[in-house]
Amino acid sequence: MRTFKFSAEKFELHTPFVISRGTRVDTTVIVVKIEEDGFKGWGESCPTPHYGESVESVMAQIEEIATKMEAGLSREELQSALPPGAARNAVDCALWDLEAKMKGKTIAELMGHAWPDNLKSVETISIGEAAAMGAKAKKLANFPTIKVKMNADDIEGRIKAVHENAPNARLIVDANESWNADIVKRVAGTLKENGVVMLEQPVPPKNDEDLRGINAPLPLGGDESCHVAADLERLHGIYDVVNIKLDKTGGLTEAKKLLDQAKDMGFDIMVGCMVGTSLSMAAGMFTATEASYVDLDAPTMLSTDRDYALTIKDGQMSALNPKLYGGAA
Repeated sequence: MRTFKFSAEKFELHTPFVISRGTRVDTTVIVVKIEEDGFKGWGESCPTPHYGESVESVMAQIEEIATKMEAGLSREELQSALPPGAARNAVDCALWDLEAKMKGKTIAELMGHAWPDNLKSVETISIGEAAAMGAKAKKLANFPTIKVKMNADDIEGRIKAVHENAPNARLIVDANESWNADIVKRVAGTLKENGVVMLEQPVPPKNDEDLRGINAPLPLGGDESCHVAADLERLHGIYDVVNIKLDKTGGLTEAKKLLDQAKDMGFDIMVGCMVGTSLSMAAGMFTATEASYVDLDAPTMLSTDRDYALTIKDGQMSALNPKLYGGAA
């Protein structure tokens, strides 16, 4: 006998989060809970309006398969029952958690990965005036890697301010589609001179081909352009790095497929997140053990979080507590 429940939960941010597409002060996540034979699994996702999702649409998608889930829909069957996205992610991650507990193994063991107990994550500086971004960088100066959100304004001034205040940190610049190829050509050299080790999603996905053959002096990363494994062929030769996010792949099942194929094709790996709680980050950690860049800092933005919450100190993530997610029963 299986029970299947899902709900929406809202969490306030302690500071507004600003990227090129706008500002947010809270986040609403979808939580799925599955119980079977006395074992309980759960998962979380974060609907993304940029991908045509809302809390209501994601809840409606999950409602459509609720009867099938209670009847025993498998993780493999789920992949065709729902499309990639936040709805499938919450259900898929809950099924992984349930499967691990029912088999008496961890998700790491099921995936053939290491338990995530020594990960280093970036922390993110949101968009602001150069001086304010520099001041935030100074507080993060001991982080090995810092992620810097950018739009097309004052790129050189902002990155210089960040680098001057955190001179030893590797920097990732994330433009969230707000640039064009000409801007990339203009600023790429300055970025590299100021500690930037990767430029993430500088142009909209529809303009990806503008970057082919650009010969940028630093690696380019695809985020919004890369959702599932089927995207990789199109992106090969344009991007050097792909950003795996469970809310794009629709869960750990497709994320594992994307990870393995990307590595086989020579892509470097980044694992990122939407603005979720430590429950979302915990699931992402099982692919992050295979990544060169880890961006799972969303819980640092929240006013409140889950029990057994993750913490980040100078870039070092706390070890995942199996009581939160993914551990053997």
